[in-house]
Amino acid sequence: MTATLPVADPTARARALRDLIEAEARTTEDARTMTPRVVDALRDAGLFWILVPAELGGGEVDVRTALEVFEELAYADGSTGWSLMANATSSCFAGIYLEDEAAHAMFGADGLGIHAGMLGPIGTGVRDGDAYVVDGEYRFGSGCGHSTWFGAGFMETRDGEPLALESGMPAMRVAFVPRDRVELRDGWHVLGLQGTGSFDYAVHGERIDPAFTFPLLEPVQHRGGDVFRIGLFGITAAGHAGFALGVGRRALAEVLDIARRKQRLGGDPIADQQLFQHDFAMHDAAMRAAVSFTYEAFERAETRAREEGAPTPVEAQRMRQATTYATRVAADAARFAYTWAGSDGLREPSVVGRCFRDISA
Repeated sequence: MTATLPVADPTARARALRDLIEAEARTTEDARTMTPRVVDALRDAGLFWILVPAELGGGEVDVRTALEVFEELAYADGSTGWSLMANATSSCFAGIYLEDEAAHAMFGADGLGIHAGMLGPIGTGVRDGDAYVVDGEYRFGSGCGHSTWFGAGFMETRDGEPLALESGMPAMRVAFVPRDRVELRDGWHVLGLQGTGSFDYAVHGERIDPAFTFPLLEPVQHRGGDVFRIGLFGITAAGHAGFALGVGRRALAEVLDIARRKQRLGGDPIADQQLFQHDFAMHDAAMRAAVSFTYEAFERAETRAREEGAPTPVEAQRMRQATTYATRVAADAARFAYTWAGSDGLREPSVVGRCFRDISA
């Protein structure tokens, strides 16, 4: 390996980038993808690879640290947090589920790759000798503006019919394709998460070595520690949960700052009004509860995975439950913040307005 990640705590590294990310947030939205300054800073801090196995040069952090990093970056800017989350989790899957030939090509002598893309089975793939021939029109490739490898989920077919696993579920796989073999389109003109670079792209008849693919429903972990045994969907949920917590907390922090200086009809600041204080306290309590529940659910699942090889079915569902709950609570908090901010939330640039749009998206 030629690349090594910084030694400092990943959460501290993410927090140290807050000023830069906030300063670039408006430009990120205008560009519809992270700016080169932010991408370079995240690369230098090693944050794209916090979930890549250590043997490939990654950080291989525990689930609490991953949640903290995603939360910190989303607190600074929702689009940046979402993009990094998409890159980190996609790179994680490439690092743990692909065979050695592919993993070392992506994280070897040429440096650590950055992965992104739609892993859902949007495309089709036909086995032809020693390769899969993959076609697909993909959307929502979050973080692909600066990625070097594109994920492309596909349904495996034969003679035009989908193949099935022994379980009866369809045979679905994820392929990773180099950037220069992907047709990158646009299509990202949206209300929220504007700066995530979630562009459309297409893969046309690409022959892909099976080593660069893995089964979506039954992935096999080839490397990395017990933290990854929370599973593909658990890792994905951690990214979404961290994003929601960061945006929700930021919305409340911003409206409190506005309320302390904003007056209506020349009266007392909004922060002194009992109705605001009551409603703020309720949303603040709900956000704190969501944070506690989220971290508890994911850490319990990780502990079980370390001790017994996998979370229980209930613990696996708890991770998704916590993610849904955190997102709902954060959306409620952002809506409250946007309403009480008045014109401060409406006029651009507005952090409250951005939080409201991002969590709604």
